[in-house]
Amino acid sequence: MHIRTLTRALAVLVASLLLAACLSSRVQTLAPNMLRLDMTGLPAGTEEQTFQQLLALGARETLARGYTHFRFIDWKAGAPQVVTPGQPQTANFSVTLVMFHPGEQGQNPAFDARMVPQDKAAAL
Repeated sequence: MHIRTLTRALAVLVASLLLAACLSSRVQTLAPNMLRLDMTGLPAGTEEQTFQQLLALGARETLARGYTHFRFIDWKAGAPQVVTPGQPQTANFSVTLVMFHPGEQGQNPAFDARMVPQDKAAAL
């Protein structure tokens, strides 16, 4: 009986570790329809490229949770960085993503996740 309990505990531990490995450390759930996206330290090109990556990540996470629309709120800059010549540029901010079902977003503008190209999210 003791071995069976130990086997179950080990199975639960392994399953927990596997599930944790699937979660991105860049995405933190705040509420059923709210996420925090941490973009700190990600390789960044131009501001436009970084924003396209952020849009793609936001769209992917929105659709994965069964929502269709999203908006960004509460932008926060990361810690100051000292950039030396030759060092690659990195993103340095986090943002809250609020997700909506069709019609829930009210009068405020929101992105339609179904319309955002997903190819940029693979880089994150």
